[in-house]
Amino acid sequence: MVFVCFWRRYLGVLGCLILAEYALVIGTPMSETPRQEGILRLARTTDPKTLDPVLMTSMEDFLLWYLLHLPLLDLTNGTSLVPCAAQSWSASPDHRHFTVQLRPGVKFSSGRTVVAEDYVFALERMVHPKTEAWLASYLRGIRGTEAFISEQTNHVAGIKAVSSSVFSVELDRPDPTFPYLLYSCTAIPREEIIGREYVYAVRPVCTGPYQVQEWVRGNHLRFTHNPHYQGPTPQHFDEIDLHIGGDETTHLMMFERGELDIANITGVGISRPSHRRLTLNRRWSNWVERVQLFYTYGLILNTEVAPLTHLTVRRAINHAIDRDRRMQVALGFNTRAEGLLPPSMPGYSTELRGYDYNPSKARQLLSECGLSLPLRVALWHGTSDEMGQLAQGIQWDLKQVGIEIELKRVTTSEMFAAAQSRGKVPMTLLGWGADLPDPKGMLAVLFDGRVVTNVPSINEAFYSNPAGPRLLDEVALETDWSRRFKVYQHVEEMIVGDAPWVCLGHQNAFALRQPWLKVRCWILCGGIDWTVSG
Repeated sequence: MVFVCFWRRYLGVLGCLILAEYALVIGTPMSETPRQEGILRLARTTDPKTLDPVLMTSMEDFLLWYLLHLPLLDLTNGTSLVPCAAQSWSASPDHRHFTVQLRPGVKFSSGRTVVAEDYVFALERMVHPKTEAWLASYLRGIRGTEAFISEQTNHVAGIKAVSSSVFSVELDRPDPTFPYLLYSCTAIPREEIIGREYVYAVRPVCTGPYQVQEWVRGNHLRFTHNPHYQGPTPQHFDEIDLHIGGDETTHLMMFERGELDIANITGVGISRPSHRRLTLNRRWSNWVERVQLFYTYGLILNTEVAPLTHLTVRRAINHAIDRDRRMQVALGFNTRAEGLLPPSMPGYSTELRGYDYNPSKARQLLSECGLSLPLRVALWHGTSDEMGQLAQGIQWDLKQVGIEIELKRVTTSEMFAAAQSRGKVPMTLLGWGADLPDPKGMLAVLFDGRVVTNVPSINEAFYSNPAGPRLLDEVALETDWSRRFKVYQHVEEMIVGDAPWVCLGHQNAFALRQPWLKVRCWILCGGIDWTVSG
């Protein structure tokens, strides 16, 4: 299943933020491997693609982002912004001008002091099309960005270093969610990257608590203290050793032998086949943590492909699928979905009621639509066993009400290319994770009819409602959070009523740790903040 936004759709990824304190365990059982104090031991299956903070895309790599790079702003409780590399920040009343005061004394691992111009350079680098940064499209609202991209100017007019410790950003239009983008912004030293991009991607000069000590591809990646670190979070470990290679089953075996401190930092943390055994095991059950993600799985119904052009057919499909059973809600792998927004999302509506599992209602709707039964529709899905089982369960549910489903198993890349091509795929099993703790990250991105194109269309349901553009434009400029969320709730209710998706469930992830680590959970990207056990 895919994870976190169209540019970060990544099969089986749980992003973890490992900023933990070490707690000494007295008396290691003989069956466990003795551990060195002050070293955190992790494992992943493959090498990172890059350590360049602008080019990291998978949540597995974002684990390393926060070890190496100090964000300008940080998040608490998944939604609340607090200063990090910044000392303070402010917004104008119309949310078009933002000013950031840098934390004094922050340095790069080279020893040079960070200045405001390093953030101007970082933001302009993200915007530049040659960089191909994932954040670029989100920053195009900064004044002067279009002129910079088209090379009419050498600088973005809306980004300025006011002094050595203050910089400002001016937008073309109000956007109260813009500060959340600064959560993914870190200082970049121009002199260390121009003409040296490859070296920087492997051993970046950084501002975070750790730096790369050694990287042997396919074997291990070792981090040690950044000697010039001046951030707000302590350097809890002397060293972080990341084993590279093997699979998740191997990593779990290593964990149970005491060779790793966290079981898996890929997938959803604990694989489904191992989940029941571990949660029922008295040795491990108390050390399993569940994290609710900003992520919704969906059966996407192409509203331009017959018979899904009929609203009654789409509603019938929603009633026909036993979503809680298919998504294993009772076991905690997913949370029940009434709509598109997960419960952890600000603006989530507790009043919204989606489609109950009601095969009789589904049959009634199908009888009213005037089409000959059985209906025949193709469903495209990924190649994993988990996706295959989900598709087969949906196939069985729909057969009970008179809809024959042809399953088409395809690779991830083939599925994305086809699903975003107009008129090609009737139904697709995909998912979406929000990049920002704001409803627009789902509702405006996925369901604005104005973004429908022939190829590629991120609106994969090819959905449009005449009232949608007006509401989305209205709410985009709304700076009163209460009114903003109320409008978005109205938009979500409208979309759910039009049934372009079957909202299957909201994903949860699991983390299994050794007893000497204590966990705090943050929600935005499923991260884990590890702290000392008390």
